[in-house]
Amino acid sequence: MAREGDSHLGFITGPTVAFNFMHSVVNLFKDDWQHRLLADYIAVPGPYIHENRNRLVAEFMQAGRDWLFMVDNDMVFEPRDVWELFRVADEKGPGIYCGPYLSETGDVVVAGVWDGEVDHVYHPLQHVPTVPKQVGVVGAGFTLIHREVFEAIGSDHWYSSIRPDGGEDVSFCWRAREKGYIPWLVPNSQPGHFKSYLLYASGTLRNLYGDDVDLVEVSDPRVAPQEVGQ
Repeated sequence: MAREGDSHLGFITGPTVAFNFMHSVVNLFKDDWQHRLLADYIAVPGPYIHENRNRLVAEFMQAGRDWLFMVDNDMVFEPRDVWELFRVADEKGPGIYCGPYLSETGDVVVAGVWDGEVDHVYHPLQHVPTVPKQVGVVGAGFTLIHREVFEAIGSDHWYSSIRPDGGEDVSFCWRAREKGYIPWLVPNSQPGHFKSYLLYASGTLRNLYGDDVDLVEVSDPRVAPQEVGQ
């Protein structure tokens, strides 16, 4: 059951934060009518992704709240994208819940299934499911995680690479899997990934600068039409 102040927003950052990310966070805090986040956040600076994610989780664990909403500062989102993660999490219980988003190259969804023969290797999904579905791996860039998952893994190296060429999110999902926590992919949560252009796994681009959301259908989700951002 949801309770006031049960969650923290946490992110890793460099010396500056982009306007789109700031805009998303401020709107989320303004829309938090259940007071789950209480406008509290944990920010960890530095360039080392594995170490910084571990530091972020360690600070979250010390704070004593139930849920960590981990979001990268190159993500763009609306409050409804976050509340959809919470809605599914409240229904299904402690675990890992992620919104689908595209990789930095814009060609694959950062989620997939484990290889049946090679440990720690996964294959990206070809299509996003239409309903919440458990998958092997999800990205750490837009993820809601219950403290029980971190406690079950039982280490301060939650995101440390499990193999020399392994990403931190893959390593975390493997450790969680070993403890019985299979991530949920939540398709109605649709964050964008902001690089040199704005990427949406849904194939739509949303104008964030207004009271209403303008959906612009595009044939290639990697190409932002001129209307977006005006």
